[in-house]
Amino acid sequence: MCELDIAQPSSAAYPQVMRTVQGRRFGRLSCGLAALALGLGAGCAGGQTGDLSGQNGGPGDGTGEGTVNGGGGCEEHKQKLGSFDDMTDAGSAEQLLGYAEGSFDSPITWRAPGQGQAWSVGPESGQGQLHVEVTRGESAYLLTYTQPQQSGSGETTAIGTLCPPTQLGVEAHVSISTEGGALAESYDLLLRSVVPGVATLRVPLDPAKVSGSLEIGSSNPRAKLVQLSLDATLMAEGISGRIAGLEQIDYGSGASGVSSASGAVLAVWPDSAACKALWPDGGGLGLPIGAEALGVSGEDTLASLVPASPAPIRWLGGEQTTLTVSFDGAGDGCFRVSELPVEIGGGPTVSYPVTIGLKSADGKLDGSYAGTVVASGSGNSRRIAASASLQLAVEDVADSGFTSVTVPEGIDGLLLRFDSTLQAGSVASSVKLLGLTNPPCLTEPPPPPTPTPDGGSSAPGCSGQTQTPLESAAW
Repeated sequence: MCELDIAQPSSAAYPQVMRTVQGRRFGRLSCGLAALALGLGAGCAGGQTGDLSGQNGGPGDGTGEGTVNGGGGCEEHKQKLGSFDDMTDAGSAEQLLGYAEGSFDSPITWRAPGQGQAWSVGPESGQGQLHVEVTRGESAYLLTYTQPQQSGSGETTAIGTLCPPTQLGVEAHVSISTEGGALAESYDLLLRSVVPGVATLRVPLDPAKVSGSLEIGSSNPRAKLVQLSLDATLMAEGISGRIAGLEQIDYGSGASGVSSASGAVLAVWPDSAACKALWPDGGGLGLPIGAEALGVSGEDTLASLVPASPAPIRWLGGEQTTLTVSFDGAGDGCFRVSELPVEIGGGPTVSYPVTIGLKSADGKLDGSYAGTVVASGSGNSRRIAASASLQLAVEDVADSGFTSVTVPEGIDGLLLRFDSTLQAGSVASSVKLLGLTNPPCLTEPPPPPTPTPDGGSSAPGCSGQTQTPLESAAW
């Protein structure tokens, strides 16, 4: 019972996030799935180590080269860097500390449980204030990961596990406190960075060992919170993070027992409206479209998807023309670190709500569509993906932007789909108008089961919805 709901982007005002770095104070107005995401994140993130009791425990393998379990079976290899100025693909430790060392202040919102959930959190509730202090440690590391090895039949093979990418790790002391006293924690850990300008930390959270007054309860004796962790992302623009885990409910016991789990977000900061429009937990940092994220402003990100001149296209029937494409920001963006592995779209990402305009020279298409642009990675690994979809009734075909499309008989609905991807300096885009036909089994009562030779019965399956291309173009 793990669900992920993604709402459409919208624009709104954001809380103020203040920070102090090396004696300078900055004020910034941030005009600015569940089980799968949490499970993959916990399993392959190369999780942080640290003392949850507030007694300043060590960061795991502290010095030299070594191999430790990176979580989820992946092996983490730590190679100590000669100095904080040694460069990696994520920059140097000194560069990381340039934005991550110092003080961060942010509003924190303590969440209520979702429908059907039984957990509770106290003594704070509603909105409070979070304070984070980061000071440097003694060493920095290059962190690499390899798949675990499995031996059998005299051979050793790698287990198919998605492991984290190479990272920069920097020892740091981090203190985290809230105005209402729920958190008063102190950790020695590794700040981790996959791309320049973004550092992350994660610590498992055991409510029985926190130094603050945090209390977690449940009205269901069969329910418990598991895989709780505190996650934070540090940037020059500010801090974002959350406390989250899974609510597990056990039914029965022994071999016949089963369990269900749903995502539980206990707290989030700074609770940006731009991020809540894209992610139900609201985690992430709201950013104006003119601000830089992953080294590029939102304005430049959108501009990189626009062809330098009208793009030549060929319609489904073979007719040729040109298409003018535009991307206009429709609100502020959301920066967050996805818990999914990088290979399937995880890592640091920034998302922008946009209005996508498409206009063909022959007048066959003239439309605008609400969509989203998502940028991830940096440098040669930077990827930008734009998408929009619009479902319509057959009688509303004119709202698709296509002016001369004939919808054949038997079509139950319409779907317009736009996709554009920029990767390795190349842009690939397409627009499609599809006719949707529902199988009779979705609208008619199912037939009675048919007896089978073994004394049982069977019922025919229901085929999926049929999609018929009505018009399309790619460029």
